[in-house]
Amino acid sequence: MALALLHAALAPRLYGVARRVLRSHECAQEIVCDVFVHVWQRSADYDASRGTVIGWLCTAARNRAIDRLRSHRRRIPLAPFDERQESETAEPPHAALVQFQEGVSVHAAMSILSPLRQQLLVLAFFDELTHEQIADRVALPLGTVKSHLRRALRSMRGSLGASRPLELEYCTAPP
Repeated sequence: MALALLHAALAPRLYGVARRVLRSHECAQEIVCDVFVHVWQRSADYDASRGTVIGWLCTAARNRAIDRLRSHRRRIPLAPFDERQESETAEPPHAALVQFQEGVSVHAAMSILSPLRQQLLVLAFFDELTHEQIADRVALPLGTVKSHLRRALRSMRGSLGASRPLELEYCTAPP
């Protein structure tokens, strides 16, 4: 009965977390089911001193979704290269120039950041590590990692003149 109430209250939120990561309705539903099976089997692992139940569940959903995404990427076979098809779908030269200029701008914005913040951004966006994994790798508290990442993104947004905020997606407990 308690698990059914928990499922009714939190399944939509967990689905949203998984859906944002996976961009697939079916996969997100599977993740929600996996999380509730995990809760049923491993409820003793929950430690109230480390956070709220919803935070624990959202983190579990996000981590499982990231794991699913990474394992799926590894299984996608590369298609053979067809030069004719490549020339038909190639970007126009102007698009390549714009992409290059954006890359130069991002590089310039990154160079303004401290080496630590550069490293944290690389770990988060290029190595696709979770905040917890980054904190473990660089031996910093989780809150410090999150603060550095938030400030680095804010600095880059200011340097790039972005009209919308750059954000890391992670689950937070409701107010």
